Amino acid sequence: MQKTSLSYFFVLLIVSVTSCEEYNLYGDAGQAYAFEIDIGHPKQKLNVIIDTGSTTLAIAAYPRKDNNKYFYPGNSTTIYNSITKIESKYYQGTWVGHLVSDFVTFPSLPLIPEVRCDIALISKSHKFFMNGSGWQGLLGLAYLSVGARSDGVIVGSWLDSVERSLNRPMSFQFKLCGVESPNNATHYGKFEMIADSSRSNEVIYRTPILRKRWYEIGVLSVRAFTKLPNSSFDKSNDTLKDNNTIDKDMCMKLNKDKSILDSGTTSIRLPDEIFTKVVNVLRNAAQTANMLIWDEFWYHGEATCWPEPQEWSLPSIAIDLLSTDSDNEYFTLEIPPQNFMRVMTARNNSMSGRVSEFCYKLGLEAGGQETVLGYTAMEGLEVLFNRSAGWIGWKPSNCGPNARVTGPYNISSSLISLCELTEPVPDVAVSIKAAQWTLCVISIVAAAVLIYLLAPCIKVYLIRPLPRTQQISLSQTSLVEEEA
Repeated sequence: MQKTSLSYFFVLLIVSVTSCEEYNLYGDAGQAYAFEIDIGHPKQKLNVIIDTGSTTLAIAAYPRKDNNKYFYPGNSTTIYNSITKIESKYYQGTWVGHLVSDFVTFPSLPLIPEVRCDIALISKSHKFFMNGSGWQGLLGLAYLSVGARSDGVIVGSWLDSVERSLNRPMSFQFKLCGVESPNNATHYGKFEMIADSSRSNEVIYRTPILRKRWYEIGVLSVRAFTKLPNSSFDKSNDTLKDNNTIDKDMCMKLNKDKSILDSGTTSIRLPDEIFTKVVNVLRNAAQTANMLIWDEFWYHGEATCWPEPQEWSLPSIAIDLLSTDSDNEYFTLEIPPQNFMRVMTARNNSMSGRVSEFCYKLGLEAGGQETVLGYTAMEGLEVLFNRSAGWIGWKPSNCGPNARVTGPYNISSSLISLCELTEPVPDVAVSIKAAQWTLCVISIVAAAVLIYLLAPCIKVYLIRPLPRTQQISLSQTSLVEEEA
């Protein structure tokens, strides 16, 4: 374990020095992206993966066979313990633990203050921590509605605690760079928190968050594509276009259960039928290029190894996403084969110490009826999650694979109606402000109407005759006598 941590440190040190940019994310093959966290007083340093597919900050509080690093609750003087038992189930793995509260800070996020927040201390798990994993928990970044809960108690999120502390909504951004080179399976990247009002103009393409639970988005189409003689080719952005059409049947299947963006998942998970179609195209292209790859690699998730690193010339994968700009507009993520033909291990020869075997695994998998875009779909891109405004922004990155974002493209009908998508959720902050302004206007109008109705009464009250006194009577009498 110490050897693994040192290798991560040296990889990040080399990457930071050569690129003059500070990266705070790392991870081994298939283990998502993790970064350092400090918990309690005195601070205990651990590693957590960033996970947009969950909400709760969950930390191991017991030793495991493959990892003896964990959080010691008895060593923190600021912990508030609870007897509330909580548990959570994931697509792969489960855990059981109890709820506590303690101070949390991230050394690589100097502008984010230390906050007290809810923490789930994991006391037992099943297939949750991967063998040899370099992390001890996960930081959930989804919305509170999918947080861990028990007996009516909902575990609060770190992100909500930060927003309460700063008294403003916050966004976060990923820059996932993938592996440093074909000879290394360790990947790296950058995670940062930003204010909602900043960097919005830097985003090129935006897709709406359809429901604020997980980050549910409208995935309209997923396909493998190559330049064919009879294909239309858009010279303006150098990308293949399928006559600007969206297949209704595919779109409905992709979103039948849910389509989410999940940084805690490695692969691009597709409904079974669509997975088979995409993989068949890739497999046929590999056969045409005389690549000997067994069917177990394509359809059953088995790794395949070569004595040399591979330069892949397979088709790219196009993922069409609904755009926030118009109901009939979409854009395309172009995912190169370097993303989904994932290097898993670079095994060393025990005698010479040189790398003698490079093993790869397909970054696509069948997911039943759900669609999950794991971090395979995000490497080589910068992805901005604007939680309060309800959109996710995309643009090319200056690191990682040559992934691209192209478009926008238009069709003649509503994509929300065509694919039977949920209407995008409104901006919560804007909705609250709109309600406040509406209430203010209604109050002003009501006050004006009330004043208008009461005006006669007020007028009568202000100009009514004064009480009759003797002096006034005398004057009037004198006037009458004088006139007579």
